[in-house]
Amino acid sequence: MGKDFRASVFALLVDVGAPVGGYYLLRAAGLVPVWALLLSGLPPALRVLYRAVRRRRVDGMGLFVLAIVAVSVLTALFTGDARLLLVRNAWFSTLAGFWLPASLLFGRRPVTYEAARALLPGKGAQLDEAWAERPAFRRVWHVWGVGGLAHSGVSIGIAYPLPVDDVSALDTVVSIGFFVLLQVVTQVLLVREGTIGTLWRRQRAGAR
Repeated sequence: MGKDFRASVFALLVDVGAPVGGYYLLRAAGLVPVWALLLSGLPPALRVLYRAVRRRRVDGMGLFVLAIVAVSVLTALFTGDARLLLVRNAWFSTLAGFWLPASLLFGRRPVTYEAARALLPGKGAQLDEAWAERPAFRRVWHVWGVGGLAHSGVSIGIAYPLPVDDVSALDTVVSIGFFVLLQVVTQVLLVREGTIGTLWRRQRAGAR
């Protein structure tokens, strides 16, 4: 297994596995839901801080994670409302839903584009060329804005009518499902737009 794969698995365990597993362990230990949710949400922030210390900088996504944790702490201290903490994923989705179209409007590359670029090593130059030259390629990334708003609505919709202990795991499943769905939709749109085919043709030409 490569270094990048191990790093991705570790990030998945810390950002997804630890919050969900940690919540139910803390609940089994007798903690009330609001504090179990708050403490179980700390591992992703600790990973961000660890990376910041190693790299001596914090990227935009890292700052956002820390901001979410800070808001979670304030929510727990001043309201004690576990359901407000349950919809913290919806906070991210809502902000992403509005930020992505805005970033495209002002010519900035959204985080989702940078993430996709990182998943395609050796294709960065071609993707950047497509970004610079093809408006249709840039419009593909609007799907993440729409998906973020849809995910926000679903998260809020399940957070309030269902028991708190059920929502923690269910919301994680919903979040993963939306992420996979948006990845698939993005790839289909990129195939239709022509980017994927162009990358494949260039790869085959380079291998000859």
